[in-house]
Amino acid sequence: MVYPVRNKDDLDQQLILAEDKLVVIDFYADWCGPCKIIAPKLDELAHEYSDRVVVLKVNVDENEDITVEYNVNSMPTFVFIKGGNVLELFVGCNSDKLAKLMEKHAGVYTDEAADVKAVHIDGECIVDLTAESSESDNDNNNVNEVSAHDENAVLEH
Repeated sequence: MVYPVRNKDDLDQQLILAEDKLVVIDFYADWCGPCKIIAPKLDELAHEYSDRVVVLKVNVDENEDITVEYNVNSMPTFVFIKGGNVLELFVGCNSDKLAKLMEKHAGVYTDEAADVKAVHIDGECIVDLTAESSESDNDNNNVNEVSAHDENAVLEH
């Protein structure tokens, strides 16, 4: 779900309600072409990751105080927050990068990692998920971290 922020107090309340979920604040303007282009992808990602991510939309023309607080100068700007801390800021309408940043900061792992037994890089087994540990979400997240950052990683199913 994408929630339109009305004012600073509303934003503060939404950040509290998000608890330990990743919060993505989308700073946009009604007149911004790139904002309109990426909006459908943001809606799709918000729905897909609704159990881990809260998406808030801030209209820069109606909320100048919030825009200044987060030092937003261009649109669209996406601010990634978790536990009250700003993790990253992304400017632009690259939907692939937006999706990757959501996955990175929300701890989302792909279905591909769900049945992996081991990860090999250059023939060496660096992650072994056999037997009792294979059901762990942390192990699956580790698989995705390794496979996403090393093109030589081979997943053994």
